[in-house]
Amino acid sequence: METEPPTRRDLAILYASMAISRVGFGVIIIIFPSYISRSSDIAVAFALAAYPILEAASALPMGRLCDTRGRRIIFAASLAYMAVLMASIGLTRNIFAIAGIHALMGIGAAGVTVSSLTMITDLTRVSNRGVGMGTFDFANIGGYALGLLIGGRLEAEFSSDLSYAFFVTGAAVAASFAVSILALKEPPHSSESGAVALNPFRALDQRTKAILPLWVSITSLIGIVFFLPRALAAIGLRGGATAALLFAGIVLIGAGSIGFGALSDRVGRTKVLVVGVLGLMGLLLTASISIQAGSKGLLAAFPLIGVFALATSALVPSILATVGDRARETMRGSAMGLYSVMLSGGIAVGTLVAGYAHSVGGLTGILAAGAVIFGIASVASLLLWRRGTAGSEVGKGPRHG
Repeated sequence: METEPPTRRDLAILYASMAISRVGFGVIIIIFPSYISRSSDIAVAFALAAYPILEAASALPMGRLCDTRGRRIIFAASLAYMAVLMASIGLTRNIFAIAGIHALMGIGAAGVTVSSLTMITDLTRVSNRGVGMGTFDFANIGGYALGLLIGGRLEAEFSSDLSYAFFVTGAAVAASFAVSILALKEPPHSSESGAVALNPFRALDQRTKAILPLWVSITSLIGIVFFLPRALAAIGLRGGATAALLFAGIVLIGAGSIGFGALSDRVGRTKVLVVGVLGLMGLLLTASISIQAGSKGLLAAFPLIGVFALATSALVPSILATVGDRARETMRGSAMGLYSVMLSGGIAVGTLVAGYAHSVGGLTGILAAGAVIFGIASVASLLLWRRGTAGSEVGKGPRHG
């Protein structure tokens, strides 16, 4: 679908709203370990995993609602819902209550993610969708990065009562709701009302389905990252230092997303995707080996780790642009819902794996587990890709679908 000039404004508003909402999530990542510090590794992992588990369960219904009811209303309502629940965490220290609230937040997260990705697909073309998805990724993880820094600051500011930090994050998401409800417009899109298929796999072709194992492994690594503040705290790094470390890595990956997204528009999604796969595997292996070598080894490997981290940023824009290119136009919401299931399920698995791996092998165990997950998924996706029955290769020339 060709876009018109006004859509640039809509995209800017969408990216801004996404970034503001992700600031709140970044704060939670930093504050959570201290807020429930008396709980065990496994309890913290389950409290963190409860959120993506329910997000996974909600993603497909949210995708169908986007196809049948519209994107904007789902996006705005989800932000309002999230704002209320984020603030509610500050009202209790009970691990079971927190896990329950965090789980319910997953419903709103599914609505935000699915509707935003669907709107970006509507507002871009094949020739610029890589840039659009790369900018989404930058706004997404850039918001997380800013939230990490703010979280470190809030942890110090409200050290006597961390409840106030959650009230602040709720207010931040409420602000993004206000921006979206006042300024965001429903993008033009095709609909198929009563004929929208219930099976979300019908929205994707065989080659795109082959990426699913790879996508699950990537999102599992996100779940592992969510557990890292707990692991880093165990070796002496507190909230502020952890926030700065994660901020640097996230900004590097986020900045690279736009560049690799633009590159995928020019040379094709598949080539850029391969760069991302090699980068992430190299990052995991290098980090794991250098940590075992101690602080000197980690310092020596830092430049190489930076190169691999930058290459990793090729993954998300190339995958999301591929889905947007190949999804049936009347089932874009369902397609993004399916990928959000992969996102949520992967985060849940990754968080639980991180909790167990940390209890067995510490930080090195976490990184080694991540490398195993990603390696297996990469092989599975490669085999499925080669068996795909789609007629043309993704991203060949100006045509990517």
